[in-house]
Amino acid sequence: MALPTMISVNQLESMLGQNDVVILDSRFYLTDLAKGAQAYQQSHIPSAVFVDVHRQLAAPETQMSGRHPLPAPELFAQTLAALGIHAHTTVVVYDDMGGAFAARAWWMLVQQGIEVYVLDGGFPAWQAAGLATEAGRNVPAPVVAGIQVAFPWFISEEDVVRQFETGEFQLIDARSADRFSGENETMDPVAGHIPGALNRPFADNLAASGQMKSPTQLLDEWQTLLKDESIPVVCYCGSGVTACHNVLAMNYAGLDAQYVYVGSWSQWAKRIRREIENS
Repeated sequence: MALPTMISVNQLESMLGQNDVVILDSRFYLTDLAKGAQAYQQSHIPSAVFVDVHRQLAAPETQMSGRHPLPAPELFAQTLAALGIHAHTTVVVYDDMGGAFAARAWWMLVQQGIEVYVLDGGFPAWQAAGLATEAGRNVPAPVVAGIQVAFPWFISEEDVVRQFETGEFQLIDARSADRFSGENETMDPVAGHIPGALNRPFADNLAASGQMKSPTQLLDEWQTLLKDESIPVVCYCGSGVTACHNVLAMNYAGLDAQYVYVGSWSQWAKRIRREIENS
């Protein structure tokens, strides 16, 4: 199944002002949850609407979840309606981190059957091209006929446990190599990675410019990593956000990928800690 993936700044510029096009600004900073909205209000792509990764693209963390669990389908349907998104909307989402956070919005939207793209290079590429920006806050007209939301590409903790016996999928960890190897862990209570996982830091999908590497280069790198392309891939990271960047990159390269273990290492580390405490 071919999914929509990347769009250039020139392509997006030509779409400004078109009906049924919604531009989402998903800038997000884990150490300052208010900074994304502040950066948006200072300057953004014309007509863009801010979407909060932490509050709109995730539910509150619980003792048993990862840091960014998915919102309930009915709540996300309400969010989409409030953003002016319906089944026939074309959505373009961007950030300023090479798509690291825009990819989460892309992944959540594209599995609803929405035509959604990530802006290649994000807001920095838009600014570097000298294209117009605006300040303030845009409030979209809400949609009356909403979308019936489902997350068929969601992989649970139980699914991961089961695959140790069935081998039904292979895990790809999108965190940096040092966190994967158990070094410099500052986010979670336990360091390391899920047994059997391969490491593909999401940043390796990007060129020095902050844009996606070419599909040809990505295909070569991903095929080198994957031992057997016939086995489905499940991506994870720290909290189910940057894992979506690997799904995006694989699709851009022409590979089949949809699934994300949303709980990711932040949930798996809690599991390990409980096992240690109960031993």
